[in-house]
Amino acid sequence: MRWSMKWMIVVLCLCAAASTTSAQRYFASLMWSVATPAGSYRSFVTETSASGIGLDLQWWVKDHISAGVTVGYNMWSDVYRNSTHNFQSGEYDAAINGTQIHTVNSVTIMASSRYVFGRSRDVRPFVGVAAGAITSNQVLDVGFVEFNETNWHLGVAPSVGVLIPVSWQTMVDLSARMSYGFPSGTPLYDASTHTISFWSINAGVTFGN
Repeated sequence: MRWSMKWMIVVLCLCAAASTTSAQRYFASLMWSVATPAGSYRSFVTETSASGIGLDLQWWVKDHISAGVTVGYNMWSDVYRNSTHNFQSGEYDAAINGTQIHTVNSVTIMASSRYVFGRSRDVRPFVGVAAGAITSNQVLDVGFVEFNETNWHLGVAPSVGVLIPVSWQTMVDLSARMSYGFPSGTPLYDASTHTISFWSINAGVTFGN
């Protein structure tokens, strides 16, 4: 298990503990995430990946406004056979040819807020915004050689979605989110600046009051 997945489990446990100790009204959404790389990050990985999970823990601050924390983990792993890619790693800046495995592990940890329309038992559309940190752990495997680069990014993530009631304290949570990490660190791929950006479709179950 890679470091990013370990940190994701720790954060999920801390958020779950916080939700059980809070006396305020809150709701927690546990989500499955399908994500597609965007922008210059597609120079390293291009395939849509269903290997993502997330937790959105929100406390109501007003009737329609919530605030809390959003955490997530996404992973992409693309195989390129008999291809040539430019890469950068330390003092290396060259093209590499052969069968390559490009892997990205990304953890999102952000403060977030939602504006939720409608009343408590309605189908409730919402808009959201989040800001905080996104990590990008890039791994390039070529034969028996591995190159690894990890960076932290200041990031933002606007979203839109809908809450669909199922029972008194259970809802289906469907959303679309754009996550963007501002330039930071060194890319393994051929890019002048290192950003991370991806679109995600998220589906899950929301519990709370």
